[in-house]
Amino acid sequence: MKKTFIELLERPKVIIPLVLVIAVIVGAVSYNFIGQTPVVNLVNDSNLATSTIESAVNSIGLSFNKSGRLSTTSVNIGSFVKKGDVLASLDAGDSLGLINQTKGALELAKAQYSSLNVQYTNVKKQQDTIVANAYKTLLSSNLIAVAHRPDYDKSSDPIDNNQVPQISGSYSCDKNGSYEIQPYASGAVSGYSFNFKGLEEGTGNITFYNPQPFGSCGLQIQFPVGYYSTSVKWVIDIPNTKSPSYIVNKNAYDLAVSTRDQVLKQFEANLGENGVSDANISKASIDSAQGAYETALASYQNSLIIAPVDGIVTFIDPHLKVGQSVSANKTVITIIKKYMQDIQNIKNNNYIDESEIDFDPTPKSN
Repeated sequence: MKKTFIELLERPKVIIPLVLVIAVIVGAVSYNFIGQTPVVNLVNDSNLATSTIESAVNSIGLSFNKSGRLSTTSVNIGSFVKKGDVLASLDAGDSLGLINQTKGALELAKAQYSSLNVQYTNVKKQQDTIVANAYKTLLSSNLIAVAHRPDYDKSSDPIDNNQVPQISGSYSCDKNGSYEIQPYASGAVSGYSFNFKGLEEGTGNITFYNPQPFGSCGLQIQFPVGYYSTSVKWVIDIPNTKSPSYIVNKNAYDLAVSTRDQVLKQFEANLGENGVSDANISKASIDSAQGAYETALASYQNSLIIAPVDGIVTFIDPHLKVGQSVSANKTVITIIKKYMQDIQNIKNNNYIDESEIDFDPTPKSN
């Protein structure tokens, strides 16, 4: 054959046409391939799909964060995935049990905290009512009108005790202070009216048989029959610190305030609202239960491979089989992002639908 080949080379009229024929064939084949885009059959040619797609940008290798035995895998090469999809999981029965346990503990802690909140609200309302009633009793008890007259001279012009008006009603406001009532002659049936000022201001008519209200805090005043003095100003102090019952009522009020403060302080400690870290019983229980739940959840998530972006699966470790052991931090699934976006753009522009995506590596003829 070597001798024949040498004889051909020595015959230019034969070799030149032969070379031309070979050149034409090579040129035709090359022309048929120039400009053709490599095509991947996502359905039937998974190996070619892997080798071609992985050359694209934005390829993401995924692995488990811990070792274990594979429980499930839900994708194949060429599968489209959405961000957040679970692609594979390890056997995690213990982790799931711990999640349920810690979640139950968290819900119980929150329920107890909520119950304490309800109790706190009810107890506070009760205690506030007790304090309010004690204060009302302190302000309202034994109110009297005391005569004040700057030019009063006991020896020459004593004030007739029969002229002292009577104070009745229950003081309903929460301000302490004084009322000053000044009678004056008027066209009223009794012949007299009065002005008042101090805690409130206003006017009223003097009546002899029925108490006359003054102000808006529930108090009434009744002047004795035949009242005539316009030179005396009557002062009503609230509370009446000269009353024999004042000390008793004041002590009762102080005790109510002290009791309320102690009871609420204990509830606030249990609810974690007083800023004392070692007393925040219920709040600390919630924080602890929340931490345990999040730890259990994180442990379980280490048993999952979750798609970090929308994309398409380009590689699956051939050893990734259900029941097989898997090592931590070893890439077992690869997805790409950019390719998925390109395909979606094609679909969105109605160039083709997904069923038509069938890339064939065989060159197309012109």
